[in-house]
Amino acid sequence: MYHVLVRLYPEKLAAQLGRGLAPVYVLSGDEPLTAGELADAIRTAARADGYDERESHVVTNANQFRWDDCFSSLDNLSLFANRRIFELRLPNGKPGREGGKVLTELAANPPPDTVVLIHLPRLDNRSKQAKWAASLEQTGVWIDIYEPDARELPGWLAGRARAAGLQFEPDALTALAARTEGNLLAAQQEINRLALLLPGATITADHVTGSVADGARFDVYQLADAALNQDAARALRILLGLRREGIADALVLWAINREVIMLLNLWTDMQKGAQLAGAFKKHRIWDKRQPPYRRALEAHNETTLRRLTRRAAETDRIVKGAAFGTPDGAMQELVMLLAQPDNPGLHS
Repeated sequence: MYHVLVRLYPEKLAAQLGRGLAPVYVLSGDEPLTAGELADAIRTAARADGYDERESHVVTNANQFRWDDCFSSLDNLSLFANRRIFELRLPNGKPGREGGKVLTELAANPPPDTVVLIHLPRLDNRSKQAKWAASLEQTGVWIDIYEPDARELPGWLAGRARAAGLQFEPDALTALAARTEGNLLAAQQEINRLALLLPGATITADHVTGSVADGARFDVYQLADAALNQDAARALRILLGLRREGIADALVLWAINREVIMLLNLWTDMQKGAQLAGAFKKHRIWDKRQPPYRRALEAHNETTLRRLTRRAAETDRIVKGAAFGTPDGAMQELVMLLAQPDNPGLHS
């Protein structure tokens, strides 16, 4: 039996796969790009080693899932059965009592000729200490997936750029990080776009902003800029255009919420005595992005910022279907409140 007995860093997976496949892999985290790439690497290595069948299950309700039926087939391989990849997704990370017992047994007796790949969200400390989780970690490879924070993101982007044959000027990395923080999939798509448009080039900040302006998926940043610049008419035109193009409400809201949070952070720092230049440096806001924030800070005050954060939270609930209202109407009100805080019609 193969034992690793270690939580593996994502970047070390390739070396581990080169030493041989483990019976069980667990990917735990909420960042979809890295999780997808790691899963693809495991599947590729398994297929190269003769694991040419794949079986996949999603546990949406642990109490209703047929755990015994699902796993009993793994022990019933015939003499001529093919090796297989068995994938299990637990979107909420909670297998329940029966599922926990089955996973603990799986860890103790991994099925023959099978690579088990389990997908989990990021687990809290209590879940990590559960018997089933500890058992799985001791059987094979457990990888915790974390998204790079604001300080790490430029380095992550630089590595991705080099892999795509690009070099980024420092301001370009800062620009791309500012526009894609919290959405690594969007960052990778932008790097891929630049590699197609400018193969082998040294990328400047203007290249980044120009590419963003050319791509409909990234027009959400134009919307955010217009709202911060207090250009309400342009912001509404962009918002309506995004809806016509079918851009997801969740993506649009993500872009606006990032600016609301950053605006509140800057204002809070200034209330604590910080100079705006120092606050910009602290939050890594590059030079060309500072004027829109200055305009927004001049237009807003404590009352409007608190109203804005409440409206952002309410819009999030409406978009998710957890509160009454229409997403398009809620989004328009949120954008207008950011772009036109002195409008008396928005002060309800």
